[in-house]
Amino acid sequence: MTRMRILAAVMTVVMLAGCGSDANIAHEREEAGIPDCSRLSSGPVSKTEGTAAEGQPMPDVGLQCLGEGPTISMASTTSTGVTLVTVWASWCRPCHSEAPLIAHAYRRYHDQVTFLGVDYAEPDASEAISFASEAGLTFPHLQDPDSTIRGAWQIVGVPVTFIVRDGTIITHHNGQWRSQQELDSAIEKAIGRTS
Repeated sequence: MTRMRILAAVMTVVMLAGCGSDANIAHEREEAGIPDCSRLSSGPVSKTEGTAAEGQPMPDVGLQCLGEGPTISMASTTSTGVTLVTVWASWCRPCHSEAPLIAHAYRRYHDQVTFLGVDYAEPDASEAISFASEAGLTFPHLQDPDSTIRGAWQIVGVPVTFIVRDGTIITHHNGQWRSQQELDSAIEKAIGRTS
């Protein structure tokens, strides 16, 4: 009987420690000015076939909100309006170079475009939150520590940017943007200001 009580106490401590860890990450994300994913479409993932290519639907995959939170359906989240999805990692030097361009575009277009980040192949959510905050990427981010999007999204390296309009990929850009003008032009084209 005493062993059962000890085992129950140990299990309780382990479970509470896990919950505290998620709460700490959520608090860290909030303190960094990065919103949670409550406004994004969570729920079942459609498991669509195909790969990410311009003119094709965004392949669906379920990714968890950075640090903790619901699983987000990428197909649902990108199904209406214009969404810019940036795939990055804090260990990626080109991502550091590109981040100011993405941050500037977010400040300029956030009322017309939904911005969403995906932290790729990185197990430490704290490092990702720190990078996103310092870089000014203060929009919702998801996490893919196991590189599950690699095949369907054709990820061969980061950064990668997708601009999706009403569920269809308009731009699939591998590598960092060369200039603010190049990125802004792609966004302008997606929102219909240029052809």
